[in-house]
Amino acid sequence: MACHCLNFDSPRDFLEALQERDSDLVLKMVKCILSAYKRKKERIDIFDITFKNKSSMVFGTEKSQYIEVLNSCMDDMIALEEYELCAEIKKASEKKKRGRKPKEVII
Repeated sequence: MACHCLNFDSPRDFLEALQERDSDLVLKMVKCILSAYKRKKERIDIFDITFKNKSSMVFGTEKSQYIEVLNSCMDDMIALEEYELCAEIKKASEKKKRGRKPKEVII
């Protein structure tokens, strides 16, 4: 089940809203991904979208993409003055960096 249900006229309208960095969409997306990250979910469905013609789609992401998506939303969170979310994103990003195994060097 997706975190948020949305209605758009067409898939193009949804994609345009994402590309234009619609603040409401980005905020919802960040909150869903942070929740999934904390709960160690393998995948999160973020938006369940219904279109004017009654078709629908689910927009989500995989665990492997959580940190990348969150980092790409950091400037949006700063612009929205969502500093607590910024701190959570930074904490998750740093935790992932610390969790990486060092690369083996072959000489």
